Amino acid sequence: MKVRHKLVLILIAASAAASLLGGLGAKRVVSTAVRERLIERMRAETAVLAASTAPASLPRDLQAFAGDAARHLGLRVTLIAADGTVLADSSRDPELVHQMENHLGRPEVREAAETGTGSSRRWSDTTGEEYVYVATRVAGDGPVRFVRTAAPTERLQQVEAHYLAKLVSFSFAALLLVSAVAYLVVRRLSRPIERMSRAAERVARGDLAADVPYESDDELGALGASVQQMKRSLTGKILELEDERLLLLSVLGGMKEGLLLVGPDRRIRLANPAFSQIFGLPFDPTGRLLAEAIRDPTVLRDLERVRAEGREIQDSVLRAADSGRSFEVRATPLATRDGGGPGGVLFLFFDVTRLEALEGVRREFVANVSHELRTPLTSIKAFVETLLEGGFEDTAQSLRFLEIVGKHADRMSALIEDLTDLSLIETGAVSLHIERVDVAELAREVTATLSHRHAGSGVEVRVDLPSPFPVSADRFRLEQVLINLVDNAIKFTPAGGTVMIRGREEEGRPVVVVEDTGVGIPSDSLERIFHRFYRVDQARSRDLGGTGLGLAIVKHLMRLHGGQVRVESELGRGSRFILEFPLSSPQR
Repeated sequence: MKVRHKLVLILIAASAAASLLGGLGAKRVVSTAVRERLIERMRAETAVLAASTAPASLPRDLQAFAGDAARHLGLRVTLIAADGTVLADSSRDPELVHQMENHLGRPEVREAAETGTGSSRRWSDTTGEEYVYVATRVAGDGPVRFVRTAAPTERLQQVEAHYLAKLVSFSFAALLLVSAVAYLVVRRLSRPIERMSRAAERVARGDLAADVPYESDDELGALGASVQQMKRSLTGKILELEDERLLLLSVLGGMKEGLLLVGPDRRIRLANPAFSQIFGLPFDPTGRLLAEAIRDPTVLRDLERVRAEGREIQDSVLRAADSGRSFEVRATPLATRDGGGPGGVLFLFFDVTRLEALEGVRREFVANVSHELRTPLTSIKAFVETLLEGGFEDTAQSLRFLEIVGKHADRMSALIEDLTDLSLIETGAVSLHIERVDVAELAREVTATLSHRHAGSGVEVRVDLPSPFPVSADRFRLEQVLINLVDNAIKFTPAGGTVMIRGREEEGRPVVVVEDTGVGIPSDSLERIFHRFYRVDQARSRDLGGTGLGLAIVKHLMRLHGGQVRVESELGRGSRFILEFPLSSPQR
């Protein structure tokens, strides 16, 4: 129910109550006034009748006189002697008048005998009706001592009802008028409140642009201005909170670390997408029990530990079975508002997969370097100790030992140079000087250099490239790539075999292929031959002087150029190393 309706009903109820109380009072006043007016009139008329029955003007026929007077006045007229005998009565037949009781004891007659006039209201024993009686004493010593008039109370009630009906009609009309005026006034007064209420509802539904009206200068206007100011303040706070919420969601959505907030009831309050991805959850875990969302015992155990101990735990490592990734779990207790009892727990899942992989690479690298250096160092130490113990006496033997020591020293030097070069390439410390390079010309230079180095190998090296065959590359680094590939191909190709350098275009990309007819590479080693220190045949590679880093250098140099290298091989039938350059290379 609207405020205006409530106020109108209250005003109508108050007006009705006031009208009712006023009506009761008015009824009493009207009844008293009507009765007193009737008695006053009856006294006046009785006095006239009393004068008409005085001895000087006494009528001959008292019964006829009483009947005529009753008809003219509309009253019952009774003439009474001094001893109380009824001489005439307009309400009785003449022959029955003498049968009426003595009226000297009637209250109005007694009062008239004492004071000259009297009145009463009572039931008539003669007629069996209730009357209002007025009696007047007649002056002189005539036969008629008292004249009495009587009016039925029914007539009095009719007069009262007449006036009361008018009073009720007036009161009802006044009540309607008051109600109409009250409705108009209340409507005028409540309209600003209703407008403020509607505006507040719109703001509550999210319409922050809605203004609260306040036109007047009274208390309602002041209330509207206060509500408008409050609305502006709340709107500002809401916008700030919304901005902070969006910022928080953006931050949580952009986090690579998984975030999980568990409340005191062990239900998930907040979880970012990274957390759902870590545990492979196809649903939003918010609102669920932690044990319902994830089954990993590590997280459940850390939750209970943090709640029990009230301190941060960050020494657990969780491994996701689906992705194979590793995560460090950090659980932090959250304080409650009242500071009592265990609060929520914040979990952070840091992806340490790459760190563990790098740690593994580091351990493998140290092991490989140690292994690669151990053999030449052991040999150098053994030969030097032999020479120090007197081996210089045999000059030929000493020279042979020194040659072996020099060979191992060269191998260690080549290893260190390759490691340094690979480290610079991987860290981006190598800057390329890109220029137009004719691969055909460069391949012929590399072939000439390596043919001289492997003059006794019995392997034929040929170049089958159109000239010119231009690519955009760093000439020195491209030469390093070709030397590594061709040198390996010659080393692993038996005498009588062939190493071929070819070139072509594939979808506009320059492609250079180094192909040999050598021993080939097993299929299970094709993906690993570009790893550092990986050798298919460990013993033969060391005998041929390889460091195990050449192909790793080739892979990283091609990536640095924006291209890639891949291998195709079949065991016992040779290998093909394919160099693919980016589209930006100049075309012939």
